[in-house]
Amino acid sequence: MAITYPLTPPSPFNLSRLSLTGVSAVSRNMSPFTMQVQQYNWAGQAWLGAVDCPPMVRADAEAVIAFLLAAQRGTFYFQDYANPTNRGGVTGTLTVATATANSTTLTYANSGGSGSFALGDWIQISTSLYKIIKVDGTTLDLFPVLRSSYAGGTSIIYGKPNDAARAQGVFRLASGSTEWSIDLASIYGVNFSIIEDVA
Repeated sequence: MAITYPLTPPSPFNLSRLSLTGVSAVSRNMSPFTMQVQQYNWAGQAWLGAVDCPPMVRADAEAVIAFLLAAQRGTFYFQDYANPTNRGGVTGTLTVATATANSTTLTYANSGGSGSFALGDWIQISTSLYKIIKVDGTTLDLFPVLRSSYAGGTSIIYGKPNDAARAQGVFRLASGSTEWSIDLASIYGVNFSIIEDVA
């Protein structure tokens, strides 16, 4: 049976620590004479992460290890497992109203719902994961920059209470190797690093 990418992590996916980093392609030059700084902001932005799984018995660990071994050759879905639902009170079916590539601003339409997002909420458009960094009604500023100019009516996925759909993105393992440890009590330790698959 062939492996199909992106993979879905084992469910439930438990972690003891998740560290996420938002990276921007920025270069700076400082004059050695005036100490003035020029900054160049390029379009590149992405998510990096480090994941520590809790100590596991073999049955639980082998599912994670098998997932990681398969993920070495492709992509997988990943989300902020520590915060599966949003802080804001938005409800309804959300779609893109306007979204231009390499912009940080998105306007959305809400059908059959109400409320608004809060800072730090996650949304998914297509296969990209975005974090809300500014809210102004139905206009949102996001990190990272929008991956493409999404057509009006494109679905927006967000973490609604009591809904299985969660905002997630497509990632790769940051390394081509998978490591795990086993102690004398046959307790497994697994950790790995991830990087967003920027298409």
